[in-house]
Amino acid sequence: MMMFDLLPEDLVEEILSRVQRRCLRAVRSTCKRWNCLSKNRILCKGEARQEYLGIMVKESKVFSKSYDLHGIQNKEHVVTPSIKQIKKFSKLEISQVFHCDGLLLLVGKEVNNNTRLIVWNPYMSQIRYIQPRTNYDLSDVYALGYDNKGNHKILMMSRYGYEIFDFKSNSWKVLDDVHHSDIMCHDQSVSLKGNTYFYRRKVEGLKVITGTRFFVCFDFTRERFGPCFPLPSNFNVKGTVYVTLSSIREEQLASLCIHWYTYTVEIQVTTKIEQNEVLWRKFLTVDISDFYSKIFTGSFFIDQEKKLAVIFARSIFKGSLQSIAYITGENGLLRQVDLGADASSVKTLMCSYVLSLVQINQGLEVEVSPKGQKKRSNLSTSLFYSTLFVILIIFFSFIFSVLY
Repeated sequence: MMMFDLLPEDLVEEILSRVQRRCLRAVRSTCKRWNCLSKNRILCKGEARQEYLGIMVKESKVFSKSYDLHGIQNKEHVVTPSIKQIKKFSKLEISQVFHCDGLLLLVGKEVNNNTRLIVWNPYMSQIRYIQPRTNYDLSDVYALGYDNKGNHKILMMSRYGYEIFDFKSNSWKVLDDVHHSDIMCHDQSVSLKGNTYFYRRKVEGLKVITGTRFFVCFDFTRERFGPCFPLPSNFNVKGTVYVTLSSIREEQLASLCIHWYTYTVEIQVTTKIEQNEVLWRKFLTVDISDFYSKIFTGSFFIDQEKKLAVIFARSIFKGSLQSIAYITGENGLLRQVDLGADASSVKTLMCSYVLSLVQINQGLEVEVSPKGQKKRSNLSTSLFYSTLFVILIIFFSFIFSVLY
C-alpha cells in the first residue's frame, strides 16, 4: 500500500475522479490517505455527471436504479438500467422515499409496526435512524431539507399538525401557526437549495379546478411556508390532465404537463426563483399521440445537455399495468424501457443525484461492535488485491489517454 501513498497529489485526484461509485469501498480500503480524500472531497465526478439515480420501492423493499444516457441518440444503443436491492433495509417495510442534498429519507415500519425514519448518505456510507414522536399514518407527508446554516431538518405533516426534527439538537418540536391544507401528495414534492417545493391544486370532488395549479415552498430556515408560485400559464388551461415537479441537480425546478387535447408532454424549467417571483422557459414539447392512452402517472428527470427527458409512468404494457421508462427527445420517443415491475405495487423516486459530504451522524456517538471491527479488518485484507487491480487499470487508462 506504500506505492499508493507515494503517488503525486494531482495524479491521485485525476485517478479518483474516474472511479466508479461501485468501486468506492475498495478505494477507501486501499490506504488511509485515499480514505481521507474520499471523505473530504467528491470522487466519481465524471460518472456522477452522466448517471441518474432512482429509488424504487417494490413490495416494501428498496431498490436502486441508475441510468447512463451516454450514447442514447444512437439507435443501436441499448438502455439497460442497473437495478439492485438495497439489502441493508431489507428488515423494514419501506413506504416512502425522499431526496435532498445527496441524502435519502426513507419512511418505514419495523416488525413490531413501529414507525422508523432512516436518513442515508450513499456516498459516505452513513445511516442515521430517527424515531418519530408518534407512529405515522399513510396520509402523513414528509420532507427533508436544511436551513441557511446547513443544518438538516425533517418536516412531518399530518392531519394532527406539523412537526420538525432538527439534526443538530436531535429532537422534535411542534410547529404552531403553520397551515397549508391544499398540499395533495408527497410524491409531487422536490428539494431545491435546502427548501422543499410542493405541488398544490384545488379540487372539487375528483376534478381539479381550472387555473388553481400552483406550487408552494417550505422554508427550512424560517420553518414556514412561503407564498404560492404560479406554474407556466399553459399548465393551467382546460385539458391539462397531469402535472408534476422535478429538480435539476438541485439548481433549477422543472415541471411536466400532459395535455389532453394536443396529446403532448410539455416540460419547462425555471430561469429564476426568488421570494416573490418565478420565471419559466420551455425546455421540450413531445408528441405522445402514439402512446398517450398508456400513460397514467409518472415522475421524470431531464438532461439539459442532451435535450432529453425520461418519464417514469404506470402504463398498460403487454396487457398489464407495468412500470415503464419513456426516453424522449426533440424528435419524439427514443426508447421504451420495461422496468420489470408490477406498477400496482411500485413507487419510484427519480433524481439527478448529487454526491454529498454531509455528515449525518455528526455530534452522535456511533457504536461499532467488535464483530463489525473484525469484519472491517477482513474486508481491508480481502479487498486489497481487487483494489490494486482496479487502480492499475484506471492508472494505465489515464496514461494511455495522455500519451495518445
